[in-house]
Amino acid sequence: MQFAIELPDELGHQVMQHANVQEFVQTAIEKLLLEEQSTKKEIPPITKSLIGLLENSNIDEKDFKQHLSDKYL
Repeated sequence: MQFAIELPDELGHQVMQHANVQEFVQTAIEKLLLEEQSTKKEIPPITKSLIGLLENSNIDEKDFKQHLSDKYL
């Protein structure tokens, strides 16, 4: 599969300095994808259970700031 991307000139020049550009870019993309997958898996179970908990609530940033003010000031 082929695809084209635009890079800033300086970055493009750095990439083109490698002997095998295709292999270099492929390795870099694979590494980034692996890092992305491992980052997604590292969320602790308790934290993961909280994701989306307040999604449909009427609580906003102002309410949270008021809570912190009441609790700590």
